[in-house]
Amino acid sequence: MSILADILTIVLVLISLFLILVVLLQKGNANGGMGAAMGGGMAEAALGADTTNVLTKVTRNTAIVFFVMVFGLGLAYIRINHTENMAEENALPELGAPADDTAGLLETLSGAESAADQAAEALGEAAEEAAATETEEPKSE
Repeated sequence: MSILADILTIVLVLISLFLILVVLLQKGNANGGMGAAMGGGMAEAALGADTTNVLTKVTRNTAIVFFVMVFGLGLAYIRINHTENMAEENALPELGAPADDTAGLLETLSGAESAADQAAEALGEAAEEAAATETEEPKSE
């Protein structure tokens, strides 16, 4: 949705520039203004004798498209913002362990390893004793 909104924003800028151009081509009420200053005969040469009606219709239609696009883009950006906020609210919280717990965790792990090593040694000794007693029993028979 965001890409579409970005493309429509670019189109809106182009429509805005076109609307500015069309408004500047029109003649003022006193046959002066910017339209006359920029060579007022140019618009009449390009659009014919009915220049005033054509420019009025083009201005009206372009303004309608401009306002509809502004309203639509406003709604689109509201929806995009709402969707992003909902995604942030539904996200799982990030939990960080304090730096002090890391040293305690390493000590606990090393303590568990030494306890496991002691248990393995004790088990190994017990296995050796059991193997030794099994081998001694047949000899005593």
